[in-house]
Amino acid sequence: MCHPAGEDTDFPGIAAGMNEQLRRTSAREEFAGAGDPGALEALFGARRDFASALSPAEAALAQAYRDRGFLRSRLDPLGLSPLPTVPELDPARYGLDPAKARALVKELERIYCGSIGWEFGHVHDAAKRSWLELQAEQGALPGTAERQWMLALLTRARTFERVLAQRLPTARLFGLGGAESFIASIEMLLAESVPLGLEEVVIGGMHRGRFNLLANVCGKPLGALLAEIQGKPAVPEGLGVSSDVPYHLGYSGEREIAGRSIRFSVSPHPSHLQLVPIISQGRARAKQRARGVPDGQRAVLPLLLHTDASFAGQGLVAEMFQLSRLAPYDLGGTIHIVINNQIGFTTLPEEGRSARHPTDIAKLVEAPVLHVNGDDPDAVYQVAVVAARWRAAFASDIVIDLVGYRRPGHNEFDEPRFTQPLMYRAIDARPPVNEIYAARLAAEGIDTSLMAAEAEMMSEKISAGLTAAKSYAVNRADWFEGAWSGFRAGSTAEMLDSPETGVPLDELRRLGRLLTEVPAGFSLDPKVARFLEERRHTIETGEGLNWATGEALALASLLAEGMPVRFSGQDAVRGAFTQRHWELHDQTTGARHLVLAPAAKDLSHIEIHNTPLIEHAVLCFEYGVSLADPGRLVVWEAQFGEFLNIAQPVFDQCIACSEDRWLRSTGLVILLPHGLDGGGPDHSTGRPERLLAACAGANLIVANVSTPANFFHLLRRQMHWPFRKPLVVLTPKALLRHKACVSALADFGRGTAFRTVIPDDMVKRPKRVVLCTGKVYYELLQARGERGLDRKVALVRLEQLWPFPTDAVAAALKPYRTAELVWCEEEPENMGYFRHLVPHLEQAAGRPFRRAGRPASATPAVGVKAWLEAQARALVAEALGSG
Repeated sequence: MCHPAGEDTDFPGIAAGMNEQLRRTSAREEFAGAGDPGALEALFGARRDFASALSPAEAALAQAYRDRGFLRSRLDPLGLSPLPTVPELDPARYGLDPAKARALVKELERIYCGSIGWEFGHVHDAAKRSWLELQAEQGALPGTAERQWMLALLTRARTFERVLAQRLPTARLFGLGGAESFIASIEMLLAESVPLGLEEVVIGGMHRGRFNLLANVCGKPLGALLAEIQGKPAVPEGLGVSSDVPYHLGYSGEREIAGRSIRFSVSPHPSHLQLVPIISQGRARAKQRARGVPDGQRAVLPLLLHTDASFAGQGLVAEMFQLSRLAPYDLGGTIHIVINNQIGFTTLPEEGRSARHPTDIAKLVEAPVLHVNGDDPDAVYQVAVVAARWRAAFASDIVIDLVGYRRPGHNEFDEPRFTQPLMYRAIDARPPVNEIYAARLAAEGIDTSLMAAEAEMMSEKISAGLTAAKSYAVNRADWFEGAWSGFRAGSTAEMLDSPETGVPLDELRRLGRLLTEVPAGFSLDPKVARFLEERRHTIETGEGLNWATGEALALASLLAEGMPVRFSGQDAVRGAFTQRHWELHDQTTGARHLVLAPAAKDLSHIEIHNTPLIEHAVLCFEYGVSLADPGRLVVWEAQFGEFLNIAQPVFDQCIACSEDRWLRSTGLVILLPHGLDGGGPDHSTGRPERLLAACAGANLIVANVSTPANFFHLLRRQMHWPFRKPLVVLTPKALLRHKACVSALADFGRGTAFRTVIPDDMVKRPKRVVLCTGKVYYELLQARGERGLDRKVALVRLEQLWPFPTDAVAAALKPYRTAELVWCEEEPENMGYFRHLVPHLEQAAGRPFRRAGRPASATPAVGVKAWLEAQARALVAEALGSG
């Protein structure tokens, strides 16, 4: 059992070296000192006093224990993990007589090799290291009242697991047995955080212990929870949604902690567990921004829960830490708790990772890792308190590695003894942690009689909950509340009815001037100066506005209306194709100017930034932001369309189906540069066939627009609808500078809106009508003119692919009752639109379509330019015919 430094120890030197002022420092003062440089100096002065009391050799040995002692900490409750030999901890290595150093070694072993493994040797900041050393060597442990409280928490958690398994023997619970101290650790962490400013907790969780967490920490009513576990729908009848299994569902609610009402927001999740922590970070970011900086960071805590196998094994964790210190993803620190099962399903650590510990990836950002034996609640208390204070003091990440075991298998229907007989022999012989702790407290003369009362109370609550569950039914959808108040679920019909999104021409010209103004004395690159001049000219004259100008006007007009904008992507600020230039760089001083800033009502509304070479974690984060802030336009742009492939799990498992699974709307916009124009197999397609395969009903918008004005309206429509839907746009590459791909300013003005279909009004009696989408329209347009087919072939553009605009297509084709109908696409047959759209096309037209396009292929595009051009000529000729 651990003791506070200087209490009941055989070597009083460490505690005695501390001055009396430090001895009297309360927990709150220790925290405050950590956050204040002057107080830090006072606190760490005492540490230097201690260091001066040791000889150089003794000081070297003490430092070795601080850096390497965690390797010999006694973390495994089962006692199955052998302790390694650590040469650096040998006194003889420093010229010390082992016999004379015995007392010092005993004290260092007690602090650094007990139930807590203090891993912070990778933390290079001297002040942070000193703070952590202070916590290890002087940090106070719980008094009698706190220890009785922990016993109560452990008993509730254990009783919940035991009684639920007895009363619901056929339910899949993903129980917490073997890691019940996880519940106590969260309670202690939150209790410590409330006086430090906590008001809301955003939790990204996992399967294991989820029901226990919801019931005993988050305060979810047991009647509702137990009804869901028994298979009752978590949504009202008649919504027509799929919902999800109960251990995937989220929860929002409030309960009182330390005299303050604290809001809980538990993210729903798919089985790909490491998506959820990063999504939760995005949600926390949005909630923090809504409160303002820095108050929001103090008030909203991102608390991420992991298991050892997923934390060590899924690459998203490394991406998450890479983002954690970058300004667009800064959360003022995240607290991570890893339930270390010492196994992943049936896979042992030596089969599941190369790293020594599952948490080693946290060293990437020098996050301290506090390994703790889950069957030592006093140690669990200490690391929880340290984690809360660390985040408040240093606004950076910290990880708790809670080492336990799984009393059930992966779930209640798994038999782990098939593959881990020795481990489960030890588990079967080990009492639950509340019983171990009760025996320890009783041996110290502490009253443990509350244990029986707590167990009976929890058992009675479950019985009452089961009774309530029999008549429980959801009569209202937990959907449009809080930040979402006033929004609604949009129908397919509403998604096909675009509101007017035009802006007065005078306002557009004003915005154009703001977008092209350069600060006085700013030294511009000549090419950028020419770019701005051309943009200003097109807006003032009202002719020839290109794609990037339409995009800039869309964002500037939304910012001018007071709507925040968050736009991110690799090279997004300049534009991957040097087309955007939202940020100007002074060629002499390196100063920067964000061209959108003058248009914004509030500078805090603008978040325009480049991202690391990361897709999956970034898209998870942005999706999380969009879930929590429907009033903000959130856009992620892939560098090339195929890069969505890397983020496919969050697209398939969350973005495309979050309403259907969890009644959670998102207005996230995904831009995928698309077009077969010589980029080869990896830089040609946004995979429209995969996007369309994900479409069903009103879940998703997929668009491939062909004019800057229509793109302008598409972006503005996202924010002017009274509902939010995810939007994927197959944005152009070659068209960014195509002379024909321009719009007049009038197309952005009053009375204009997004057009799902653009008919060909110039051709009255064609022999053939070619429907197409995106870039291929301009190739068809040029070839039609060259072949003299301007009066014989009509070109109709489908701008929105889903929801399919049946009525608009029918109206566009109505004048051409006898003409041949052709669908033309530049994509290979198995990777294009036709296979998905042909039933809808033929329903709208009332007759069949012929396809013209590339043949099926294993890759999206050929890599030889001459072949690509030959294919393009052939498909255009096939579409247009001879007339």
